[in-house]
Amino acid sequence: MHQAPSTPWTLYRSSISYFSGKVEAYLRYKQIPFTYKDIDYCTLNKIYMNTGFKKMPALEAEDGRWLFDSTPMIHWLEQCYGGSPIYPSDPALRFLAILIEDYGDEWLWRPAMWWRWVPETSRRALGWTIATEIIHPWLGRPAGWWFAKRQQNEWLWKDGVNKHNSNDVKEMLFREFEFLEPLLEEQPFILGSHPSIADYGYFASMFRHFGNDPVSAETMRIHAPNTYEWLSRMWNAKPEKLPKSQSWIKPEQPYWKPLLDRIGNDYLPYLKQNADAFAAGKRRFDFVGRNLRFPSTKTTRYRVWCYSQLQKAFNQLTEQEKATVIEMFSGIEGFTSFIREARIETNMDDDFALPRYPKNKKRARFSLFVWLFGQPRN
Repeated sequence: MHQAPSTPWTLYRSSISYFSGKVEAYLRYKQIPFTYKDIDYCTLNKIYMNTGFKKMPALEAEDGRWLFDSTPMIHWLEQCYGGSPIYPSDPALRFLAILIEDYGDEWLWRPAMWWRWVPETSRRALGWTIATEIIHPWLGRPAGWWFAKRQQNEWLWKDGVNKHNSNDVKEMLFREFEFLEPLLEEQPFILGSHPSIADYGYFASMFRHFGNDPVSAETMRIHAPNTYEWLSRMWNAKPEKLPKSQSWIKPEQPYWKPLLDRIGNDYLPYLKQNADAFAAGKRRFDFVGRNLRFPSTKTTRYRVWCYSQLQKAFNQLTEQEKATVIEMFSGIEGFTSFIREARIETNMDDDFALPRYPKNKKRARFSLFVWLFGQPRN
């Protein structure tokens, strides 16, 4: 068990940030003491100098410890605070929950960016909000216009999205509704009676993007009321309001199959093709999946590490536990390819080892470009 600080954590966050909502909901559920500071230009640079990443959310302890990146943050906090666990006790379900978290974090960002930055109403509102938070209210309009254009190019038009597949990216949201709506009609959380890491993976995009931005939020209220209700349930979840014993439910209902197909035949192949491109020194690659294609998409170092972590988690299962997972993905060719692939060694584990003590380690190297213009990608 890690040792908790004697004083509350300081959470650096944004009220419209994909991963800030994920971490804040987790802290609220586990009743971990914290205060928060909304980020601005200065606090973002403080995070950068202490963690090496100009990203929120980040947690700072009074004793100098820093936590960053939502997935290792939550994993570290689970070991520190205990309580009602968010990782299922069944190893096969635990692996599935971790895989769904990764899918929610690293696959749903593309439709989240589409619904935020393509509809004009959302683009204007969120561009102004972010520019006002980070730069200055006086520059909200022009800076908001520039920031919206940057986000469109960084995450969409210069990252594999074009006029031929733009509508497919838009429709990705409705495919998730087709999974979540019948599931949440039957049970309160994705894997059963209590929130799991799978819920927090989905929550990241669904809460602060799809459930918050003007156009997508209205779309959710109309087409996915169970999902909209689940967002409130997640935000206000408390252990004392839930059953004392956890009940985890296996993914056997028909609505699971399309999700598992997307994970096995689109997401995992994307991670593998990204890792191959990274190993070959390619800055871009043409992604080809079963349901989606993204030509000239950007190679992302962080997702190479994500793929290696998923491989590691699967290989730690016993043969019987692996067989249970394989049965869940029965008939899904892409998952079969995933388990046959040789383990990818990234040498990146130290980059995300927590906690970080900047006072005892060399601080992030100063970069004028990052200091002025941010760090769209790690």
